[in-house]
Parts: sequence; C-alpha cells; structure tokens
Amino acid sequence: MKFCVFVTLCAVLIFYSSASVANPNLEILGEGEVRIFSTEVVESPLVDRVTNVGFAFIYHTTSANAPYLRAKFTRIDGESITLRGTDLTARQVLRTLNYRKISSNAVGALEYYYAFSMRGSDFIISGDTRINLQVAQRGDVLTVGWPVILGSF
Repeated sequence: MKFCVFVTLCAVLIFYSSASVANPNLEILGEGEVRIFSTEVVESPLVDRVTNVGFAFIYHTTSANAPYLRAKFTRIDGESITLRGTDLTARQVLRTLNYRKISSNAVGALEYYYAFSMRGSDFIISGDTRINLQVAQRGDVLTVGWPVILGSF
C-alpha cells in the first residue's frame, strides 16, 4: 500500500513539474520586449522597468535577458513578447510553438488569434473553451502572450 501511494505521488509530481515548465519561452520567436507577470517582488539589473498593477507586477526586459530573469522567479503567472519589424505571421507562431488555433478575428488592420496546447500549464476559459496563447498582429508588429497578452496590443 505504501509503495502504491509513493508511486502515485511520484507520478503526480513528475506530471506537475513537466506541465509547469511547458509554457513557451517566447524569446525563441526573436528579439523583442518581454513582459513577465508575477505577484513576486524581484529586483534585478535585467529588468528595464516594472509596472505595478496593484495586485501584481509586470517586469519588462529583453529577449536576451528573459531566460536569466525568468530563473529568479518561483511563480510566473504569464508572459508576453512584442516583436517589431518582424516577418513572422501569427500562423507561423502557432506552428512554431505547436499550438492549435481556437479562434481568430480581425478588426481593421489588427488580426488576433486565441490558441490552446495541452503542454501549457496555465489557461483561461472563454465560454467553455480553454485558451493558453494569444497572438496579435498589426502590420510588422507581432505580440504573443500566454495565457493571454499582457498589456495593450
């Protein structure tokens, strides 16, 4: 009995830890401004600026610094990146990150997508559908965020 409990606990921990690291590292898309959303207070020279949103903070950094800044957190509630002057399209982003399009819409020159992947550990529910990636594109400016984009696009 103790062995079964131990094996079950190990399986849960392995699944949880693999799911928790499954959110995409958005800097693989290119050089841009990365925003990390967390309730934690982190001080680092890697942070360009911090936006206090009352109950949490948005840490602004570059793609190059994102992996190092990310390592300073024990909990990240979301991330987004804005790429300017990019040739990437929203559809290419979904393919690159291996997300399935849930819905898309266009308003004037702005095109945006909601997507989902089982590998992402964080999600929101829209209607009865899980969403854990949002992509918005206006011309050569592309913004990608999980579970949704942080800030304006």
